[in-house]
Amino acid sequence: MYYVVLTVQYLSIFGLLFESAYIFRNWKSRIHGYLLLNCAATMVNNAGVLQVMLSDSYDEALTAQKLSYVGAVWIPFSLLIFIVELCGVRTKKNTMMFLGALHALTYVAVMTNEWHQLYYRNMGYDKGGVHPHLTYDAGPWHHVYTLLLIGYIVYGLLILFLTIHKEKNKKSLKRLRYIAASVVVEVISYIIYLTGITNGYNLTSMGYSISTVIMYIAIFKYDLLDTLELTREYVVDKLSEGLIAVDTEGRVRYFNEPARELYPQLADAPEETLDIIGKAIEDDEVITMGERKYTPCIEALEYEGENFGRLYRLIDDTEHYNYMEQLREQSLIADKANRAKSAFLANMSHEIRTPINAVLGMDEMILRESGERQIIGYAEDIRNAGRTLLSLINDILDFSKVEQGRMELIPTQYELGSAINDLVNMIRPRADKKGLRFDVKVDSGIPHMLVGDEIRVKQCALNLLTNAVKYTEKGSVHFEVGYEKTGDKSIKLRFTVSDTGMGIKQENMDKLFSPFSRIEEGKNRSIEGTGLGMSITRQLLELMGSELEINSIYGKGSVFSFAVEQQVAKWQPVGDFTKRFSGGKGVAVYRELFHAPTARVLVVDDNAMNLTVFKGLLKKTLVGIDTASSGAEALRLAALNTYDIYFIDHMMPDMDGIETMKRLRAMEGREDAVCIALTANAVSGAREMYIEAGFNDYLSKPIDGERLEKMMAGILPKEKLEVQTVTERRTIKTAPKVLVVDDDAVIRTTAKNILSKAFDVITCDTGEKAIMLTKGQMPDVVLLDISLTGMNGFEVLEKLKEDPDIRDIPVIFVTGDDSAEAESTGFKNGAADYVKKPFSPEVLLQRTKHAAELYQLQSGLKSEVDRQQIRSERLSLEMMMALAKTVDAKDHYTNGHSNRVAIYSAELARRLGKSEAEQQQIFRMGLMHDIGKIGVSEDILNKTSRLTDEEFMQIKRHTVIGSEILSSITEMPGLATGARSHHERYDGSGYPDGLKGKDIPEAARIICAADCYDAMTSTRTYSKPMEQQKVRDEFIRCSGTQFDPDVAAAMIQMIDDDTDYRMNEQDFTNDIWLGSAKLEELNAGENALADKGFNGIDGLDADTGIKHCGGEDNYRLTLEAFADSAEEYAESIRRYIAEDDRENAMIKLHSLKGAARTIGAESLGEMAYAGEMYYRGRTEDEPDIDGTLAELERISAAVRKRLDV
Repeated sequence: MYYVVLTVQYLSIFGLLFESAYIFRNWKSRIHGYLLLNCAATMVNNAGVLQVMLSDSYDEALTAQKLSYVGAVWIPFSLLIFIVELCGVRTKKNTMMFLGALHALTYVAVMTNEWHQLYYRNMGYDKGGVHPHLTYDAGPWHHVYTLLLIGYIVYGLLILFLTIHKEKNKKSLKRLRYIAASVVVEVISYIIYLTGITNGYNLTSMGYSISTVIMYIAIFKYDLLDTLELTREYVVDKLSEGLIAVDTEGRVRYFNEPARELYPQLADAPEETLDIIGKAIEDDEVITMGERKYTPCIEALEYEGENFGRLYRLIDDTEHYNYMEQLREQSLIADKANRAKSAFLANMSHEIRTPINAVLGMDEMILRESGERQIIGYAEDIRNAGRTLLSLINDILDFSKVEQGRMELIPTQYELGSAINDLVNMIRPRADKKGLRFDVKVDSGIPHMLVGDEIRVKQCALNLLTNAVKYTEKGSVHFEVGYEKTGDKSIKLRFTVSDTGMGIKQENMDKLFSPFSRIEEGKNRSIEGTGLGMSITRQLLELMGSELEINSIYGKGSVFSFAVEQQVAKWQPVGDFTKRFSGGKGVAVYRELFHAPTARVLVVDDNAMNLTVFKGLLKKTLVGIDTASSGAEALRLAALNTYDIYFIDHMMPDMDGIETMKRLRAMEGREDAVCIALTANAVSGAREMYIEAGFNDYLSKPIDGERLEKMMAGILPKEKLEVQTVTERRTIKTAPKVLVVDDDAVIRTTAKNILSKAFDVITCDTGEKAIMLTKGQMPDVVLLDISLTGMNGFEVLEKLKEDPDIRDIPVIFVTGDDSAEAESTGFKNGAADYVKKPFSPEVLLQRTKHAAELYQLQSGLKSEVDRQQIRSERLSLEMMMALAKTVDAKDHYTNGHSNRVAIYSAELARRLGKSEAEQQQIFRMGLMHDIGKIGVSEDILNKTSRLTDEEFMQIKRHTVIGSEILSSITEMPGLATGARSHHERYDGSGYPDGLKGKDIPEAARIICAADCYDAMTSTRTYSKPMEQQKVRDEFIRCSGTQFDPDVAAAMIQMIDDDTDYRMNEQDFTNDIWLGSAKLEELNAGENALADKGFNGIDGLDADTGIKHCGGEDNYRLTLEAFADSAEEYAESIRRYIAEDDRENAMIKLHSLKGAARTIGAESLGEMAYAGEMYYRGRTEDEPDIDGTLAELERISAAVRKRLDV
């Protein structure tokens, strides 16, 4: 009988462990927590009872009994609150806290019973009966606790039976019955145990086991962990909107806190409240509570096709209705609306164009001053994308054109591949950021040179792509471009954008094109957008004689497409877009239009970065440039100096640009001053406005350097101009190299003439020369003929791929062999491309450029890959050293053991002639050799008395545990050998596998010796450290039995050479030898590859700033300007606020916002933006100006300090 109950006890513990794990994995709500607490408490109780059964003495049984009460006191309490929560019974929080306190006091009474005997009296120990057990008489607190449990039983069963009686749902009814049965079983077992007829056997454990089986059925068969109530608690309680759940009989079963706040009478008069809400839904009315507005709606509560009732939702749409009310008010006052529109467009233009001015201005300086082809290529991409963005902004913000139907089509010749590439480059980063797959498919037969309005076509496609990404949360966006021939010189160009987004309901299709509105506004309120995109797209398509086709399934996704007629300039196809397309347009190398060293201009702008950009744009013209940051300063300089041109920003605090210009013209001798307006206001009519105000001309930001120079060339006196050669397209100074290999002199000459515009071309006529030149010249591309005299092209390619220094250089086969077999063989052997003779100049140049740019990009990424590999290795070593410390910390008498074994092992490996890489690997294996001790009880590891056989077996298990742990970690399977086999003995008497001699892995034989050496020379629980000579003698004695003779000889030599390896003579830590030396090496390598200059300043994202400014050099210049202007920003903002000058405070905060965002200080930019909105009157939330200026001063001080360094 003893073994039967013992088996039952083990089974109940494992069953409860599994049940606890399952509940923990599916934990979603408070009720899960109660059930988990009950299972865990029952498991601890049963474990304690098991220890009582296994006890050999009174002390052991008493200790086990106390352990059982760690869980026992919480079993009834957790079961009660689980039942209460499951049945939906409302209880007071104070009541539960009081009951919890009683259980805690009960546990204290059990733990301290020896001193007061309130719980047990006359305790004894009996080995008779079913199993060993404690005997006792119940104390007064025991009786109180028993009465409390009886109360729990009665109350719990009562509410369970009442709930079962009311429940109509069959599945819920069965679930409740199983739970009731589970409780009844526990109650019966407890009552029988109290009678004392079980002969010492604690029958409650048997009851708990049966109860566990019943609870399993409730969990797995009737979804106890997925009830409607649990779903309500997890999801509904986390929503901010008001929710009221009603069952099929119309009873309110639940309402959340927002609903209670809206209708305090819910608890007392639920029917009245439901009538109010129901009438509002029926009449499609909004519920107004104070200043808040709520949209009511009702939904069915269903689960697996079965109806459970209704859910009333009260959605807080205050902001939405306030916004709609504002729009309605504005629509009633047409003139005011038009003025607001114009102000909005002008402000939006200024908002967007101000930061673009800094980005494109700095980018222009890179284009002018950089001599590196790759850098110039990147800068060219920035400029192209920026110009495309600007062209779209100009038309989107010029809403008057849209509204008045004044859109104009301007057909130009354009390259389709380039246009598509621009779209892809703008959309792909957005899709990647959201984790969406972005697929592009371009019909390879589309003519690549078309005539049409490229900007309008791209604008329509971009709007569709942008919306697809914005409204798709997961899945993919697919972009397809195809065509249909419509005439000898025309095609229908079709764009199709499909997504797996939310889709559009059929009834919302008409709303799709409404200006300033979006479908399902409440659902999509968090998605940014003006609501103009689709309206503009439709009008543009109508202008181009097309229309937008839409096919959408709500909840699954949408497909948008349109086709526009385009004229064909060249029928040559675009080819494989993903493989073949590359810029191939040459790079514009800046050459100043003129020199004017005697000319002087004054630039007035309150934004220091704009002044920096302006000066940089005119740097090579040698024009003398003075700057002023305000109108007042400009007038002071104008009074002292004479300038040929005055460039004046419009929006400045204190005195704006128009007033500055008028005051300047009022000065004696300045009546005819040439004044050019600088502004980010680029809406329709801006130029006319500035000319009417008195300016000679106007420049919009971002400033086009070429236009600026042309304007100045037309204004400056001719005698001051030294005209230079205009901007031209020419080969970049550091042109990439291409090697042309062909035994036909005509082909070599032709290829050289075609490629010399963009490449430094080298030629040769044999394969042998090709290999030699490739090694010596390191070209970026090799153009290789297949049918060479002597060594053919395939053989040359094979030789090139064998050399690790040149194997990555791309090879393009240029051959007259047009067989599919030759092309297939070329690609299989590693060719980057295949061009057939006769080739067109465009194809040869384009494909060669593509291969060269890809190769240079890959080369540029190599250092980053190296850095990441070093970083990975460093992190791996740091992790292993940390794990070793953790393991050693469990064993109080072997602190530092793993690290010492690692050091000794690596030194032995060195003495045995192993390579540095092998030493590093053995060092790591030594660190991890005892990782399996994580699975051994700390009490056993630190036991000072003799270990039992069972305890010693547990310690021996650490080899298997360690091996399993390391084998399961992707980066560490190679370390498992040391963990598993370091206790094997050379004569085969070791464990766990009894390996013998050379069958034991060599690394494990080395670690075995190092492990034993440390055990003998350090303090252990079972021995004192041995003298060095005795350790040496022990290795001699055990050589060939316990230790590999070669390893033992190396250890003996190590002892003879250096006594400092002794633990009691030197404190070995992670700071010595291989571990720290390797970490220092890895850290140095990683830091050398990742020096970012300005990273590390809190609140400043240097990577973002560098991107904004077009490079690190320009970023440094911009930071200097920012730091220099910080004090002036702070002083001006404080002064304007003190004087209650809201307009100038707004302008200055607006300027600070743009400057902060440009340098990557996004948090400062947000703080400045909050201040700007407040002083614009857009919000009533008073900004933290002191905090904003403190952040400004902190960042500028940190920047200045870094600049000084």
